[in-house]
Amino acid sequence: MSEHDTVRPSRKKRRRRRRKVLLIIEIIILLLLLLVLFVWLKFGTINMKDLGKIKAGNISKKTEEVLSGYTNFMIYGVDNRSSGNYSTGNTDVQILVSINNDTKKIRMASVYRDLYLDVDPTNGTRFAKSNAAYARGGEKEAMEMINENFDLNVDKFVTVDFAAVVDVIDDVGGVDIDVSNDELAALNSRRYPTIPEVARISGKKATYVTRAGKQTLNGVQACAYCRIRHGAGDDWGRARRQRAVMSQLFAKVKGASGSQLSRIIDDVFPKVSTNFSATEMISLASAVKSYQIDKSFGFPFDETNVKINGSDTMIPCTLESNVVKLHQKMFDEANYAPSQTVRAISSQIAQQTGTSESSAQNYSKLEGNIGVDDTDTTEDTTEKGTASTQ
Repeated sequence: MSEHDTVRPSRKKRRRRRRKVLLIIEIIILLLLLLVLFVWLKFGTINMKDLGKIKAGNISKKTEEVLSGYTNFMIYGVDNRSSGNYSTGNTDVQILVSINNDTKKIRMASVYRDLYLDVDPTNGTRFAKSNAAYARGGEKEAMEMINENFDLNVDKFVTVDFAAVVDVIDDVGGVDIDVSNDELAALNSRRYPTIPEVARISGKKATYVTRAGKQTLNGVQACAYCRIRHGAGDDWGRARRQRAVMSQLFAKVKGASGSQLSRIIDDVFPKVSTNFSATEMISLASAVKSYQIDKSFGFPFDETNVKINGSDTMIPCTLESNVVKLHQKMFDEANYAPSQTVRAISSQIAQQTGTSESSAQNYSKLEGNIGVDDTDTTEDTTEKGTASTQ
């Protein structure tokens, strides 16, 4: 056999190997393109909103630099009594979410819906309960209210309604919640029938919670649990329950199978409204396995309850000192100095309501037991209360 005969087969083998490698690369590229197309089509079912430019708070360059290290957005849960309608209704849920871009740790702050703030920052000053901002001007006005009163520059949001919450919880097999006796009584209240109402709006069957203690709640039960307002901690308790359910849900979604995630996307995305772009959502979703909830708490930290126009209203004691604590706890911003805007709003609230830092009653920390724990271990943020909020 000649040398030429021995070389030819090796060349053929190399060519075959190259063709195989190229074929594998082409298949991988095709699969990636199909995956991107699939994800893009799925995200296309979300109600995308272009709100234009969101007015930021009067923040310093130092604070702006600190905030640039976080992805901040608002989650709104709309009390609209109808599925898929985001144009009307007060916000039952107002949660500021902050993701540390380096550590991937998540911190959440529930903004109490009965909190007295300047709710119309673009048209002068108008003080009312914080949830009125969304009812007046949707997500744009609600975010601008947060920015002005808290010295922030939030410009992204995600809005969901009852049906979306019910579906996603059912799709992950429910959430495990320790239901207190007070919460059980509230869930089964005939005067405030939350379970039947959530079932009607979401088109699901109403199944009641029959006992207190730790148990798995289905979508209707968990959504109703988040909506308990009268008794069982009132507005403080409700905000804390919302964060407890969200933490449980986040853990379940992180561990969801491919089929569960696909089902969640099909069920929930059409009921979500946001101004995140598809590219931004894909970027966030790609890192979801590395996210970890670090802290969750309610805002304000120090408060009292007063009657305004006959309605129980939460007053920050004071807004200025509470905003300082928010920047410390949310963004680790030491030596934070509130803007002149926040100081002026704080002064106006104090003058209108006759309150000061010494007025703080902290109902959220003194009364009752609502049966769930926050994840913030930096200090005692137990939120308990019985003061009525209408």
